[in-house]
Amino acid sequence: MAQGASYDDFAQVAESGQVFEAELMALRLRAHGIDAHVVDQTFHQEPLPNVRAFSVVRVLVPKAEADEARRILAEARPLPDDGESGGGPELM
Repeated sequence: MAQGASYDDFAQVAESGQVFEAELMALRLRAHGIDAHVVDQTFHQEPLPNVRAFSVVRVLVPKAEADEARRILAEARPLPDDGESGGGPELM
């Protein structure tokens, strides 16, 4: 997404307290051809206890693809026995 662009045409499909979790969800969606974006709205100042309201990372996709993205994220996919995914979306 270009700098200064609006997220008005995007819908939130997931939320996490950790950036890496949101990035993994976005990677899974991208592997299925969905334009996913991670928006880190975490408030960083020390010391601050782990307060949910200050640690929100959102996964956004185009509104037209939101239902498909939620379906993909809802599917449970077991990890391969060898720890290798092979890189294809069928395993993601």
